[in-house]
Amino acid sequence: MLIAPEGDTRRRRHAHTECVLAARRDGSLVLRDEWLRAQPRPPSLWRRLLRRA
Repeated sequence: MLIAPEGDTRRRRHAHTECVLAARRDGSLVLRDEWLRAQPRPPSLWRRLLRRA
């Protein structure tokens, strides 16, 4: 399997399928979608407009 930490393809590496599945079961390897959901989001347009007032 090909792994790209935090979606950075410059840091990609290969791993054994069994190792990847074990890491997923342990919770030590998150999917890209899971990682993205955990990232801070920029303020919404509404919040930015309220700050200007």
